[in-house]
Amino acid sequence: MRIILDIMGGDNPPEEFVKGAVLAKSRYRTNMTLVGNERVIRETLKKLSVPEKWFEIVHADDYVTMEDDPMSITGIHSDSSMAKALKMIADGHGDAVVSAGNTGALFTGATLICRRIKGVRRAALAMIMPYKNPTLLLDCGANVTVTPEYLVQFAYLGSVYMEHVMGVPSPRVALLNNGTETHKGTELVKEAYRMLSEADAINFVGNIEGKDAMFGACDVIVTDGFTGNVLLKTCEGMSRFVVEKLHEKIFGGVRGKLSEMLKRRDVDRFSKMFDAKEYGGAPFLGISKPVIKAHGSSDKVAVCAAVGQAIKCVDMGVVEQISARSDKIAKYNPIRRIKVDKPENEQ
Repeated sequence: MRIILDIMGGDNPPEEFVKGAVLAKSRYRTNMTLVGNERVIRETLKKLSVPEKWFEIVHADDYVTMEDDPMSITGIHSDSSMAKALKMIADGHGDAVVSAGNTGALFTGATLICRRIKGVRRAALAMIMPYKNPTLLLDCGANVTVTPEYLVQFAYLGSVYMEHVMGVPSPRVALLNNGTETHKGTELVKEAYRMLSEADAINFVGNIEGKDAMFGACDVIVTDGFTGNVLLKTCEGMSRFVVEKLHEKIFGGVRGKLSEMLKRRDVDRFSKMFDAKEYGGAPFLGISKPVIKAHGSSDKVAVCAAVGQAIKCVDMGVVEQISARSDKIAKYNPIRRIKVDKPENEQ
């Protein structure tokens, strides 16, 4: 197995991603290719006293910035580290790609360079939410506008991932809505509800409200990328807020200092529960090769976790498992809803 890591384009400097690669190499003992500025890679490895032979190094001067247009990966940034990494896996020179770069560019590149699995109309960005039980949220940023059919396809993609990667038998799928009642929501959500209720091999449990996402009400939450991203970022912010307030209340003042040694470990464990770094990154489900989007601000620990997630996707055959359901997934194609009205006299 070979994991291809794009070390450029994240919020942290490339050196941090090289450190993450070293950590992942030590932990997982897998073959890895580092794509990015060769000088930086070699200098960082030298500082860490790590032999260069641990990694294959592919040089790339250019990289996609967070401000670049997503389509730039096939235009002015077609020779960037991200583009090179995706081309390598598309050509069979690796088994999975990990990148912390521009989400839109990675999604566009994965779709146009690696291509989607047959029958999948839209790939989805999926993220584990570390609450009462790990819950997969998709889409969480790739598809701002969707159709009911796309939401049903997301349900299939999420079910496969939770079953084969997270080990959840018959994952419970819920549709994110502004109420649990069947009559609530937009026409799009109502139609998606109807389709999900009738879909084969999906354990659909109905609508879910955002406030219930943290309490184990389901294993897969399906929504559009705009709503999903808002929910994800809100939960991340609230988690940080709660942890900060706990630190203030427990460790503030003289009494807090005295109890710090006793409570610090418990609070740190609590903080870790909500730390996205523990789960690595977000896979683009529906792409014909495993592509993992690491958080833009990933440090070496998060990079290592993202590599671990990529390894698990390959080991568990996520792409193959989704492909095995392509006939069911392909049934939900929005193009089939477009009908041409026939003249009244036509039989």
